[in-house]
Amino acid sequence: MGAASISEYVALLSESQQRYILAFLEFMNTEYPQLTNKISFSMPMWLLGKQMKDGYVAISAAKNHFSIHFSDEKFVERLAEKLPACKKGKRCINVKYGDETSFSAVKESIRDFLNSYHAERSSDL
Repeated sequence: MGAASISEYVALLSESQQRYILAFLEFMNTEYPQLTNKISFSMPMWLLGKQMKDGYVAISAAKNHFSIHFSDEKFVERLAEKLPACKKGKRCINVKYGDETSFSAVKESIRDFLNSYHAERSSDL
């Protein structure tokens, strides 16, 4: 069974995992306070709308890396091309613990993702 809250999720992690997850949580909550965050699919997630189908960004911890998840697979593919040190998963980019350069690049890409999401939503209207 997964964590019921973000604080429970973080408490279940190792010290190394906590460092990166907490850094990303702080980044997202500081830079994008307008986004709704919650635990979904056993990981911290920020919804871009009211539901997952409206778009999301999420983070999860694994043994040797952490993953930043995006609702747009094409965006992940473009991001993976820019980050050869990272592996791509299904709708996520995997960053090894200690790879500060890739971690910074992924955080910087969040703004691009949100801008492309909003542009796409505007064109749907």
